[in-house]
Amino acid sequence: MMVVADAEAVVGFAGGKWLPTPSAMGPFGGLHGGVVSGVLTGELEARAEREGWGQPVSATTYLVRPAPNEPFETTVEIVRQGARLTVVENALMSGGKLRAKASMAFLNDVSVPGLVPAADTPATPEDLAGWGFRPVFSTQTYLAAVEVREDPASQTIWVRPNRPLVPDATPFGQVIAVADYATLFETYLAGERPKASGWPNADISLHLSRMPESEWIGVRPRSSWHPNGTGLTEAEIFDARGWIGRSCQSVVLMPLTEG
Repeated sequence: MMVVADAEAVVGFAGGKWLPTPSAMGPFGGLHGGVVSGVLTGELEARAEREGWGQPVSATTYLVRPAPNEPFETTVEIVRQGARLTVVENALMSGGKLRAKASMAFLNDVSVPGLVPAADTPATPEDLAGWGFRPVFSTQTYLAAVEVREDPASQTIWVRPNRPLVPDATPFGQVIAVADYATLFETYLAGERPKASGWPNADISLHLSRMPESEWIGVRPRSSWHPNGTGLTEAEIFDARGWIGRSCQSVVLMPLTEG
């Protein structure tokens, strides 16, 4: 998976701290949840490469509280390191408070002869038209760091980063950053917003059957809203070769303000 190598990272790193740029922001105040998840899982993914933990297969990030646009630190803890399965956690600390925590699982390969993967369903996102989204928020967000196209026929939104998420961007971290936009993509494709003033997610989980092999990531979302203020968005995740996994996020619906 490729991004523009010489572009400025959305979140830089220097002096032992992560340094978010304005493009790291989300629409509801604080850093974008996908950026937070991408940094936390990407750091673990890079360490897994060094330590030989194997392929990242799943991660869940809990967005405990908004992270302000200021330098932050992360703390890695190994939950279990085994010959086949390794589970690791990464916490984001800012202003003396825990802002988010990610748990991630890695699997080392073991040969299983005779298994044949399902047939691929290739796509050519570069041939699609740009999407017609018009943001209702005026502040700069992570959308400024990606290119977005839409496929109405398959109800899929395709995203290609035009800036790396971090200086040494990793595939899983980049995918989870894109997948976090699934609720926005669902409201766009449905042509209507939920009757709420906002819908930030409390968490996001991502499971991948294999690593993406293209710079384009496809998101095919589906959401459910409920009057008790909860929602759920799930999405099938694709690269240009075909289906690679699924994301899921618990959505916090905020009541409409009167006046």
